[in-house]
Amino acid sequence: MDSDRPSLISIVVPIRDESGDALGALERLASCARTELVVARAAQGSRGACLARAAERARGDALFFVHADSRPPENAIELIRESLAGGAAAGAFSLAYESADRRLRWVAWWANVRSRLLRLPFGDQGLFCRREAYEAAGGFRDLPVCDDLDLVRRLKRAGPFVVRRERTVTSPRRYLERGPFKQVLLVWRVVIGYYLGISPETLGAWYYGPKPRLPGSRS
Repeated sequence: MDSDRPSLISIVVPIRDESGDALGALERLASCARTELVVARAAQGSRGACLARAAERARGDALFFVHADSRPPENAIELIRESLAGGAAAGAFSLAYESADRRLRWVAWWANVRSRLLRLPFGDQGLFCRREAYEAAGGFRDLPVCDDLDLVRRLKRAGPFVVRRERTVTSPRRYLERGPFKQVLLVWRVVIGYYLGISPETLGAWYYGPKPRLPGSRS
């Protein structure tokens, strides 16, 4: 299977307003042999569109999409190579939250149950795939929210999808800001809305709040 190991893995990171410290762990990860770091800076359009543009720039025959405030396993690159060489077309890591109390450990536990049983991980866990699987799936779509879920659903049709037990440790910022229970309810409201075909604009307004009106604009 060694001939199936990717020759170059592109680590694609969406950036909005994260500090340089948040990128430190990912820069160290990108220092591994046969990797490159591709920063997807939010400029125009949604996060999905931003990631799609970054994936087009990436040179790797495998792609690893990970949030700037997440810390993948230290040996994540080798684990990705191992999974892809073993026949997977795509996959993700399991989830943990940094400095997590009992409530957040429960949220992470349920997230991992969902990921393993339904093969539906979210982007904060770190998603990886072969480039041909990404392109066969159609890549990221221009969505303000659920862009990760939308891609995963299509990646699963492109070939075997694995969820590794090694964990990505991510920031619980939104859970701390809104409260774990409220955030869980909001996430599932948006996910259910996505499956029901509610417009991306409405889902984005639910999750992020309505966009502020410009002075002089009419209702």
